[in-house]
Amino acid sequence: MRRTPAALAVLAVTLTSAFCVLAAPGPPAAAAPASVPAAPAEAGSAAGTARLTSYNICGNMCSGPPYGADRRIAAVAAEADPGGWGADQLFLQEVCEHQYGALVDRLGPLGYGGFYSATLPAGNPAICEGNAYGNAVLVRGPVQDTADLDLTVGGEREPITVPCALASLSDRPTWSCSVHLYWDDGTLAVPEADRLAEQARKWLDDGFAVVLGGDFNHSPRTATLSRFYLPERGDGAHGSFIEADESDAEFFDHAVCPPASTSACRSGETSFGAKKLDYLFLGAPHFRAASADALPLDTNVSDHNLLRVTATAT
Repeated sequence: MRRTPAALAVLAVTLTSAFCVLAAPGPPAAAAPASVPAAPAEAGSAAGTARLTSYNICGNMCSGPPYGADRRIAAVAAEADPGGWGADQLFLQEVCEHQYGALVDRLGPLGYGGFYSATLPAGNPAICEGNAYGNAVLVRGPVQDTADLDLTVGGEREPITVPCALASLSDRPTWSCSVHLYWDDGTLAVPEADRLAEQARKWLDDGFAVVLGGDFNHSPRTATLSRFYLPERGDGAHGSFIEADESDAEFFDHAVCPPASTSACRSGETSFGAKKLDYLFLGAPHFRAASADALPLDTNVSDHNLLRVTATAT
């Protein structure tokens, strides 16, 4: 969910072929690749199994008590701890650039690379203490390429951009994108989703694995999400992805997905109050046996639940 003031110029789609390494960001920019130290991290999950975290950290709006700046950084960094969850990749939304810099400092020594995309530039003291605001993706190991996807269709109060990083996940080249779609009735979010799904389909057709994680700002059975779910999930779905929580019968909508006869459903554990807005979509050709868990709400960090996912690569 986004609730900040209106923003400015639309960001162009950029692709960078250069190798990226994780370092603290310099002067704010619309999109800045991050860097990585030479030493690789130890594997956080078994071969063929991916561990992923998606989290809208509410970095701008959740700034006063009871929220804590240090607690927010510590909670996200803990997801990469090889002695704990050991996430292979982290998908973060509503991130201030100085928060991203703090995470870079913490995760760099663990061997993570990343990419940050600003949707609001620095300079407004009412937003992120004057820092830029946007989304980020962090990956274990070197970043081989990046893409800053501009999904803006016109009429949004700020640009809708998605940072994507190409890196190895379960020994397969994978495009991983941190998603934050527009928070409307779908009028703008549906064409934004079309643009994202089209680019993802191109990558899948080229043989890459694709992972889309983030705050899609719409419920599972909406037209916005039909762009990602597999056709067999019904309700007009015509996507190419499995959703990590679609097989959890505990959260099935029993009116349309009786657990006794249904193996997967457009449903899942709630992540923003009584709504499921946060998702982890994995390209069906390359992943199977996914599962998700929304952790209890940490009221010192965000108004969203943190989403943890495991998936087996094919």
